[in-house]
Amino acid sequence: MSVKITLLLLSFCCISFAQKSNQQKITILLDISDKALKEYYIDKDTTTAFFNIYVTEYQTKKARDEAMKEHYKNLTEENSAGLPRFSIGFYVFDIKPEKLKSLDCINYITVKQFRENNYRTTSPTYIIHKLNDGSYLKWKTYTMN
Repeated sequence: MSVKITLLLLSFCCISFAQKSNQQKITILLDISDKALKEYYIDKDTTTAFFNIYVTEYQTKKARDEAMKEHYKNLTEENSAGLPRFSIGFYVFDIKPEKLKSLDCINYITVKQFRENNYRTTSPTYIIHKLNDGSYLKWKTYTMN
């Protein structure tokens, strides 16, 4: 009986892995001047970077202040989940980005589309940023909770 359960679990894991590996990775085109971008950092050698995108409802300081005020006013079990999440962060450490001459044949979404799509991410999520010379950098990033 335990062999059947083990085989069933193993089969389920293989199917789950196959489905995840076939899932198309999300690529976000990021405009550094977009007000939806909370903050970003790109190391001089570009191997370390992070990008934080505001959650729509918390984009303004007023909304964030009100959420914090409400959180501290109701410090009961209903708030046991912790502080409100104001942004989604994408991080890369010690990996050089790919340099792109153009976005031809690159399937990407904008920050607006990312937010409208309920902040759905994949692991990894790719972030593209346009450089002043017209080329692009494409990072393979991961979210951290």
